[in-house]
Amino acid sequence: MLKDLLQVWFPQCCLNCGNVLPKALQWLCLSCKSKLPRTYFEQGVTNPLERSLLEAFPITSAYAPYYFQQQSPIQPLIHALKYQGKKDVATWVAQQSTSFIPKTHPIYTCEAVIPVPLHAARERKRGYNQVKLFGQFLAKHLGIPYLDSVLYRKRQTKTLVQMSHEARWNEVKDAFEVRGKHCFTHILIVDDVITTGATLTACGHTLLKHVSKEISISGMAYTQDILP
Repeated sequence: MLKDLLQVWFPQCCLNCGNVLPKALQWLCLSCKSKLPRTYFEQGVTNPLERSLLEAFPITSAYAPYYFQQQSPIQPLIHALKYQGKKDVATWVAQQSTSFIPKTHPIYTCEAVIPVPLHAARERKRGYNQVKLFGQFLAKHLGIPYLDSVLYRKRQTKTLVQMSHEARWNEVKDAFEVRGKHCFTHILIVDDVITTGATLTACGHTLLKHVSKEISISGMAYTQDILP
């Protein structure tokens, strides 16, 4: 009953269009949800995310359920996650993602989930790592551990927005380190929005060297921008 009263007093609204949501829906109305820009990578279509990452380091697979596009419902969804404290958006995106991926996908052979880490100072400022609940849901769905203390940022990097591809790589290439000794055959690295993949490449090289023989990637969205 309390939830019903709160819905009357403080109705949940669609993050994209602002319309009041029925109790059965979360974050987006049905109309806006239908406008999310799906990648359909899980169906074996051309996967530019996988292709671009393979040019940087060896991966087993790479997947993101949505393209990150301006003026589409994915933009306010990710903005709410990263800057408005709506951490459960990450769980919602993970639920959508796992509902799309077939059981034959290579992600189901992964043995652990490792998130791209924030620097400790940035995580304290934000209050959380925005990919945590995304990674935790995937780990639970796959029945494998979520390991958020294996990989860490040994130095704080500048924001990569508006940097060229080369500048992004120079900023992050030596930014990550591993704690302890680990030995896996196949791990899954998770991130929020993947743009050039510079951060993932830096993480991947470190993990391939010290932690696992194979790596797969899963993000919430993929920005198919071509940067100089």
